Amino acid sequence: MSRLPLPVQSKPDPSNAVGKTYGPDDCLEAVSSCLFCNSRESELECEGVRDLFFRADDGEFSYLRCNGCRSIWLDRRPVGDRLLHAYSAYYTHAALRSSDHRAGLRGVLRESYLRSRFSSSPGPIDSLVMAATRIAGRDNSIIDEQYRFAPKAPASILDYGCGSGEYLLRMKRFGYILHGVEYDPHLLTGLSQQGIAIEDVATIQDDRWHDEFDHITLAHVLEHVPDPQALLRRLFDWLKPGGTLFVEVPNADATGLAIFGRYWRGLEAPRHFSLPAYTALIAAFESVGFAIDRRQVNGSARLWVWEESLGAVPAPDRPEFEAAMQSAPAETQTNAEFLTFVVRKPV
Repeated sequence: MSRLPLPVQSKPDPSNAVGKTYGPDDCLEAVSSCLFCNSRESELECEGVRDLFFRADDGEFSYLRCNGCRSIWLDRRPVGDRLLHAYSAYYTHAALRSSDHRAGLRGVLRESYLRSRFSSSPGPIDSLVMAATRIAGRDNSIIDEQYRFAPKAPASILDYGCGSGEYLLRMKRFGYILHGVEYDPHLLTGLSQQGIAIEDVATIQDDRWHDEFDHITLAHVLEHVPDPQALLRRLFDWLKPGGTLFVEVPNADATGLAIFGRYWRGLEAPRHFSLPAYTALIAAFESVGFAIDRRQVNGSARLWVWEESLGAVPAPDRPEFEAAMQSAPAETQTNAEFLTFVVRKPV
C-alpha cells in the first residue's frame, strides 16, 4: 500500500533524495485550506510533530484543525525529492509475508470459510462450513475486513496504492481479476513479475478506465494524497455501476489523537497530508455520488495504534498517558482510530 500522492506528471529522482538532509524550509509547500471541505478557517491542532516511526525526515511539522468539518491537515507538506525521501524506509518496503495460513483446527475452519466466501470455486465442505457459521451466528466481519469486503471471485479488483502487493497476492488464489496502481519506483516491478497487472500513478490518466472494476480498495492511501476529493472522483468513474469501494483512513477525531497528540501513530508526518473526521468523510463520499454500504469499526486498530504511540512517548512521561488510556471512552464509529467504510456506486 503505497502512500504517495496523485497525480504527478514527473517523478523525483531517487538518487537525489536518498541520504539527503533537508533544511526546515526546503521542498515544502504551504497548505492554507482544508482538503475535505476547502474551508480556510482553522486553528492549530498539533505542533512539533516529527517522523518518530520511520525517521526519514528530520523536520518538525504542524497540523491544523478545520473549524468547519473538523478534519486536520499538514500546514506545510513535502514535495519533490523530499517527498520521495520521506518514503525511503517506509513499511511498504518490508518483506512480504509468505502465507496467510493459520495453524490448527481454527486455521482449517478459517481457510474453509475464506474459500467459501471469496473463491470462484469453493468445495462442498467449504459451503457447509459457511452455512454452519451462519447458523451458529458467528461474526466473520473481522475476516471479511481483512480481505476488504471484496465481492466473490471472479470479480475484478483494483488496489489503488498497492505497495508491495501483499493484498493482491493474498487474493490471487481465489480467482480474481487483479490490478494494482502504485507510485513508488522501488515497488513497481515486483507485482508484474508475479503476473498481476500494475500501473504507475505518475503516468496514469483519469480516463484510463471507465466502469471497469467491481471492487476498488483504498487502504490507508487517502491520507497521503494532496487532493482526496479528486481521487474519490477518479475511482468513482473507474467502478462499474453497483461496484464497491473499500476505504480505511486514520480518523481526525480519534481518541488516540486526543490522548497522544504529537506522538499519535496516526499522524505520521510528513507523509499524512490530511485526515478526515467521520462526518467529513461521509460528506466527501456523498458529494462524489457514492452511497454508504457499510461502516465498520476496526476492532484491532486501537490496541496496535496505542501501543505504537505510547512507545514514542519519552519514558518519564508515559505514566500520564497510560492513565489517560485507562480512562478513555469506549470506541465508536466517530472516535475510532481508523474510519472504515464500504461505499457503492449506484446502479
